[in-house]
Amino acid sequence: MDKVIHKKLQSMGLFKSGEVQKKIGVSQSTLSRWVDKGFINHVSRGLYIHPESSVLPEHLDFAIACSHFGFKSAIGGLSALFYYGLTEQAPEQIWLIVPPARKDESTQKKYKCLRTHTSLTIGIDKKKYFKITNIERTLLEAMKFATKIGQRTAISSARKALREGLTTEKKLAQMSSRLKMKNVLEKYWEAIVI
Repeated sequence: MDKVIHKKLQSMGLFKSGEVQKKIGVSQSTLSRWVDKGFINHVSRGLYIHPESSVLPEHLDFAIACSHFGFKSAIGGLSALFYYGLTEQAPEQIWLIVPPARKDESTQKKYKCLRTHTSLTIGIDKKKYFKITNIERTLLEAMKFATKIGQRTAISSARKALREGLTTEKKLAQMSSRLKMKNVLEKYWEAIVI
């Protein structure tokens, strides 16, 4: 592999085989040879990463999940709560919010999808290689999906975020208005502001 291709692959971070074939003109068999030689790593079906890429190891699973479920998906639920330090227990699955029509193609049960009609553009932070719900949206969706996440987890996470100054009551109220989730916040308001 020449230095120019090496640098291009390194800068791409996580990439799909089709992307490399279009941008660099590399065949699938060449990609396979590069994996065998250790030039790139195969991380999931059709996904590769350069060993010296800037994707942090702790973010790799999030980047793979968002790539797998497409640009309308974002890390959410328990995964987002854990990312922000609002729960101590690491989830066994990667939780994502996805549009209602998106089907879970995973047979490994590696992902937990929260299907939502709520806009997937509001309250989403775009990181370099993945998208994740911001703190306010994460807390509101924890309350909305309390039957899946756990009511105690939703309430204690919201209390912790407020206590540690990660968000404010005003920001939560504003986000609930933007997401049309005022009723969700009102249901838990007394429990979280104590």
